[in-house]
Amino acid sequence: MRHNTDDTGSEEFSHEPVLWREVLHFIEDSPLRGEGVLVDCTLGEGGHSELILKKFSRIKILAFERDPEILDVAKKRLEGFGGRIEFINDNFSNISDRIGEMAGGIGYILFDFGISSYHFDRSGRGFAISRDERLDMRLDGAGRDASRVVNGLTEKELADIFYRYGEERWSRRIASYIAARRREKVIETTTDLAEIVLSAIPARYRVRNIHPATRVFQALRIFVNDELAAIEKGLSGAFGLLSNAGRIMAISFHSLEDRLVKNSFRRMADDGHTVRILTKKPLCAQDDEVAGNTRARSAKLRVCERIMEPVS
Repeated sequence: MRHNTDDTGSEEFSHEPVLWREVLHFIEDSPLRGEGVLVDCTLGEGGHSELILKKFSRIKILAFERDPEILDVAKKRLEGFGGRIEFINDNFSNISDRIGEMAGGIGYILFDFGISSYHFDRSGRGFAISRDERLDMRLDGAGRDASRVVNGLTEKELADIFYRYGEERWSRRIASYIAARRREKVIETTTDLAEIVLSAIPARYRVRNIHPATRVFQALRIFVNDELAAIEKGLSGAFGLLSNAGRIMAISFHSLEDRLVKNSFRRMADDGHTVRILTKKPLCAQDDEVAGNTRARSAKLRVCERIMEPVS
């Protein structure tokens, strides 16, 4: 998130959420016509919610955010909307437990998976390869941090994590290098880990403009926060909350997330009378958005709509 300070000393947020035009379109174009309750399952800095509240005066938002630190940032950004937005400090995987009493009454549910630019730029928790920070990577402070994972799991367990969650072809070699290095000293920082991965991957196999440790960092983050299990549980719980003609909009940033969304939507539609998939293929950001926001380059949007009558 970029944020500037104006002459009065107040903060002006200028972060633009990904695929914002497409999200607004699927709200406006729905049979519900931009009215009712929307659940923002991944509030982050509040970019999507801010745009939605500005454009649709008859929408109220319930916003989930598991990270209390970034939730405070979003609350400041959205304080001008008063009672039109309610904040819930929890993992979206618990959506059916937290708002299950609203089943059948939710018009729109938005997911924006992964982590936000705030976590890379300002959290200090070891998400960014380019910053020398302690390896933590926890979104809510719960469970084992990334340093404990890297130093405590077996070589095979680490290789499996890198391959499964990062689709890293050099997973075994990287895990072997980590095991050798940690016998000499504890691996505590992002720089420690990045240097190990860099030494493990032969130069001729590195991809230009992408740090060789990118997939390893992704894999550790997903594992530490149990992100894929949260996505599966969250999508399953979300569907039962939708009203007739209610829509789920899910934005993913890598193939593992996108595959979960695609398969979840297909399972919902298998019986042919509860879900209409509105995106046969995922929608990607337009060229002008990518030019102004590099994070949008890998973003993909899938949308489905709940219907009570059979699909013809």
